[in-house]
Amino acid sequence: MFKQPIDRRLLLKGAASLAVLAPLPAWASTGPTVTEVAFDPAIPALGNPDGDVTIAEFVDYQCPICKLVFVELKKLMEEDNGVRLVMKDWPIFGDVSRDAARVTLLSGEHYAAAVDALMTNQRGLSERRTNDILSSVGVDVAMVRADLAIREPDIDAALVRTEAQATAFKLRGTPALVIGGNLYRRGMPVSELRQAVAKARSA
Repeated sequence: MFKQPIDRRLLLKGAASLAVLAPLPAWASTGPTVTEVAFDPAIPALGNPDGDVTIAEFVDYQCPICKLVFVELKKLMEEDNGVRLVMKDWPIFGDVSRDAARVTLLSGEHYAAAVDALMTNQRGLSERRTNDILSSVGVDVAMVRADLAIREPDIDAALVRTEAQATAFKLRGTPALVIGGNLYRRGMPVSELRQAVAKARSA
């Protein structure tokens, strides 16, 4: 967990010009649907898998603001058991991030712990560092990497779908959030996440 208090200004740093709310129904008919974004069969759900509101976060495991937003999302899920969270891996920080996304998606029953460990990691990633982090939460990394050698096309297809969605939304980077039927092109503190969830429920 992060030791420092969450600074709302840091959450918005680098995204102030992107603080635009875009309703999903306004997308072009050829764009991704809410279902496509929120219910990709290759991506496990965190929080309550049957929750009435889905939050999809476009994320890179090396994005510092994503990590801060994840802390806020965990606070939200602790107080609201109706939230379903989907991590949309968009590895814009390069091959190391892509590798972390691939092996995490194949972590099976340890997926939630793997995501949490990577998102609370405050050091840079490498393949070895990723292996160590996942091993620390019970992932059999050797087995996962052997599985990746077989299933890499399927996993990469999921990453391609997410990248295509990010491109369709004209996202400039991570993080970004889809909450219910709305796209938020920035991170948010828990107070604003509550408001966004309430908006989604009232739609």
